[in-house]
Amino acid sequence: MALHTSPNSVLNKVAASLVAAKCYSTTEEALWDMALSTVRGKVAYYRRRIRRMENKHEMGFDKFTARLKGKATPVQEDDWLAWKSARSMLMDWQKTYQDLRSEHAR
Repeated sequence: MALHTSPNSVLNKVAASLVAAKCYSTTEEALWDMALSTVRGKVAYYRRRIRRMENKHEMGFDKFTARLKGKATPVQEDDWLAWKSARSMLMDWQKTYQDLRSEHAR
């Protein structure tokens, strides 16, 4: 079954229901808070992924990278790639969060 509702329509309905429930004073305020909350959740998710890799290997990414040079196993290469990806995604989501906060402050 396909949805015939746009994502904007769904978000606006959710925001409107939060305003009706007196959780927010305006739809815009509810939408901003939902966006910021979602992005904060992504930042927390990637921080946890990075922390798990640090705990698993008992070192930071740079040290892990140096230790793998020329002698990584396929599993270590997979971990390195996942770790590198998580670091990149964390930076992207942190920038998005700062951009949203700056835009919202205007």
